[in-house]
Amino acid sequence: MSSTNNKIAIVGGGPSGLALGAILEKKGGFDYVIYDSSAEDVPPRGGCLDLHHGSGQRALREAGVMEEFKKYGRYGDATIHRLYTHKGENLFNFGEGRDAPEIDRWALRKVLLTGIPKEKVHWKKAVASTIRDENGQIVLNFADGTTATGFRLVVGADGTWSKVRHLVTDATPQYSGNLFVTSKIHPTGPYYEKMKEICGMGAMIAMGNGVHMFNSRQGDGHYRVDIGIPGPENFTEAGLVDVKDWDAFKKYLLQEDFFGAYSPEMREIINQSEGPFRPWIMYYFPTDRLNWETVPGATLIGDAAHVTTPFVGDGVNCAMRDAVILAEKLQEFGVNEKAVSEYEPLMFEFAKDVITRSLQSQRMFFEKDAPKSFIEIMSSGTPLIGTTDHI
Repeated sequence: MSSTNNKIAIVGGGPSGLALGAILEKKGGFDYVIYDSSAEDVPPRGGCLDLHHGSGQRALREAGVMEEFKKYGRYGDATIHRLYTHKGENLFNFGEGRDAPEIDRWALRKVLLTGIPKEKVHWKKAVASTIRDENGQIVLNFADGTTATGFRLVVGADGTWSKVRHLVTDATPQYSGNLFVTSKIHPTGPYYEKMKEICGMGAMIAMGNGVHMFNSRQGDGHYRVDIGIPGPENFTEAGLVDVKDWDAFKKYLLQEDFFGAYSPEMREIINQSEGPFRPWIMYYFPTDRLNWETVPGATLIGDAAHVTTPFVGDGVNCAMRDAVILAEKLQEFGVNEKAVSEYEPLMFEFAKDVITRSLQSQRMFFEKDAPKSFIEIMSSGTPLIGTTDHI
């Protein structure tokens, strides 16, 4: 077993973990190390992100990498979302002029890494488990058989199935009842020009018949296709459809109960999707469990603390805000339990809000008569999407 004099271990090199490292680096005086399970040259999975002024962008400013971000952030038409009925009627567009530039996940990683010395990030270093030893010290057990201990603070930034979370709470993510099936349409595909017409440079949402799709342009020009359906948590193994048989999957999605009732051009988005089709099972953290007592030597940020469904676009922004708040408290109080106890209640407040709004939005997206409720909310002036843009 190896020990280390690093005071802070950040487990996970996603947006929240890298943001925390970059902010600590900018503040100076912090001894930290980041462990991530992936290789640096393997792009993170997932669609592009819109970063809000008071949360995601604030983390970039505090990390000193905002100018680097501007090389990759997509402004202007990239922020516009087009809302369609399932019959193909474009009801209205929203998001124009919003200070929420889009960025691909690989580009955000690249931006944040410019604020972190290379030696502080350990790639291909998956944490398989964590325990406390007889002295109460947290031990990181890596998949490669090595271990590390001796940290003043271990920060779990390792996502939905965090290996650090059990040290802090016995609560676990809950299945939302819905999943996305993701695919792509590339510039070389025959339906690409039609996708440009439907989606524009930003995104489009089509709702109705208890299902929906959210399709968005990515940085290299291709469109990510997200097809929202109800289904069991074990969808891949449930025998409903062979997820590796793309033609069978298209037929499954185009059944009358799902997208068979959609307009021809909307159905064609599914027909022309190029695969592979990947089920994305959507989880959320129960808000009534965001109340744990601070424990010595460990805390959580991002999805490890409060994974949410993606229906208000605030998940990563909330995660990066966690990094801002935690870094601020560590600077104010030192690397100790007091700093964590000051951070966690603030994190709980924002996380409960985001999860609650996202579940509310999710219900509206999957209603039979959607987008009726969604339009009512959007027209009422009641905040729903992107409202926690402050600290």
